[in-house]
Amino acid sequence: MSGFPHIYHHIMTFSRTNNSILTQEEFDELVSLKNAIHDNPASVHPDKLEKFTELFVRSLDGKCDPPPPKNWRGSSLSE
Repeated sequence: MSGFPHIYHHIMTFSRTNNSILTQEEFDELVSLKNAIHDNPASVHPDKLEKFTELFVRSLDGKCDPPPPKNWRGSSLSE
């Protein structure tokens, strides 16, 4: 490994520090980063790519959950 010290200098890992719903500012940053990555991915700093990943994953929380169960009449149980 002594021949490749630059590879191990900065290993990116995702750590969930905040699982709350995105604020408007975070959502705007997510959209801006998405556009930058789409337009020219090589221009986006790795730290910003990691930030994009964090925001993107937080934006997905709960979106794949099954719909609430329905009663026999076809309406939601909470009604």
